[in-house]
Amino acid sequence: MNILLILTTVVPLLWLGYALVSKIVKPYIACLISLVITSLGAIFIWKMPNNVFLWSIIDGIIFSFCPILWTIFSALFTYRLICEVGAIEGIKRTLSIISKDLLVQALVVAFCFGSLLEGLAGFGTSVIVPSAILISLGFPLFQSALIPLISNTVPVVYAAVGVPIITLARVTSLPLKLLTRTIAVQLLPVTVIIPFLIKRELKIQGNLLIVLGSGIVFALSQTLVAWYIGPELPAILAPIATILFLFFYSKMRGKWGKLSLELEIKDVLSWIPYILIVVFILITRFSPSFTTALTNFPFSIIYPLDALEKTIKIDFIYTPGTLIMFSAVISGLVLKAKFSDFKRAFIGTISQMIPTVLIMVSMVVMSNIMGYSGMTKLLSNILIYTFGRFFPFISPFLGAIGTFLGGSDTTSNVLFGKLQVEAGRSIKVSEVWLASANATGATGGKLISLQNLTLAASGIGKSGEEGTLMKYIFPYCIFYLLVMGLTIFIGSML
Repeated sequence: MNILLILTTVVPLLWLGYALVSKIVKPYIACLISLVITSLGAIFIWKMPNNVFLWSIIDGIIFSFCPILWTIFSALFTYRLICEVGAIEGIKRTLSIISKDLLVQALVVAFCFGSLLEGLAGFGTSVIVPSAILISLGFPLFQSALIPLISNTVPVVYAAVGVPIITLARVTSLPLKLLTRTIAVQLLPVTVIIPFLIKRELKIQGNLLIVLGSGIVFALSQTLVAWYIGPELPAILAPIATILFLFFYSKMRGKWGKLSLELEIKDVLSWIPYILIVVFILITRFSPSFTTALTNFPFSIIYPLDALEKTIKIDFIYTPGTLIMFSAVISGLVLKAKFSDFKRAFIGTISQMIPTVLIMVSMVVMSNIMGYSGMTKLLSNILIYTFGRFFPFISPFLGAIGTFLGGSDTTSNVLFGKLQVEAGRSIKVSEVWLASANATGATGGKLISLQNLTLAASGIGKSGEEGTLMKYIFPYCIFYLLVMGLTIFIGSML
């Protein structure tokens, strides 16, 4: 095997890992340099045809913006807008008036509301907002950071209304519905475990039925929504179902706080942006007439990329990003947002998105180049040669490495989704099963993602303490990935 081929395949990934961990350059600079190294290797060592190289770049840029970056932008804009009009305070108040039971508070704020934020916006809101609420409820500083970090695992595969799974389907050319269902099944065991990890971090006895019930209700709701609706709503509807379970169970035990009528009327409007998102997605996904209208010309275009032997389809209205933006604008008007509120939210989102744009575009283009040049297949062969039939066990660990490097489940799927498919073909294991394993394993990588650790440290006013948080959270990450590894390995033999 040509040593130059191996070097040009692994050096970009090794550089990316080193640069992100050592922080010698900013993450987007590290990604751009990695893209340059990959491009040079593809052109001069792998002899990639010029037209394939060019269209790999163009296809990567187009896909980066629609649907990935457009959805992330819309979700972040919605969150910033409700902050501008003060609606986020109404949401916080609604969540704060809960049981005096610390375990119930942690489950509602971090496990449930954190998941809701992840499903709707992602990008750290699911860590930093719950951390602030937990501090306001009187939780110790480091617990207020660690509990949202533990909770911000399973939901990240459904982040920003399903972007990671939609991306995985696109980069692997596997059926979206089948991937969504497989991912939901793989996540069942760890989803039930998460409330137990939260209880362990709280170091309290707690009520076993609350812990077990929360995990089961969340897991079953998430699975059913993924199975029958799709990747957009599991992280939104599952936490709502779990909050209802906690409400009624605590109510029966007489340990749920009293919610005044005044507060209910005043703060219910704060939830309108997120209610509308759910409504719009349900209408467009369950109404055949709407689906047909919104996925055909002029709301959708299809064009062939002969050089890449593929066909591209772009839905302008049906994509989650557009539906979220409609929800944001309508909600802003209902909440009486001023033009200045819209302007600040827009400018703030643009500013926050610039590094993300550079990272996402460079990673998607890099993945395209690696895939079409043959680098991904070579890397897959190296891993299969090393681990053989046990590759399914390390498959989720690979997904976690992708999240650790890139900061998101989406980036991990872009980096390693095709590799998992190649591995599945080589060892005769379901391609869908291993591609899904990358996405589910990537959720575990969120525990040690530098981006998440930085946000958690900032959220509790302890910037610079990322290393301390890493020390506490790392054992949870290893345990989580071991459970995932066993789940994937056992499933691969069935």
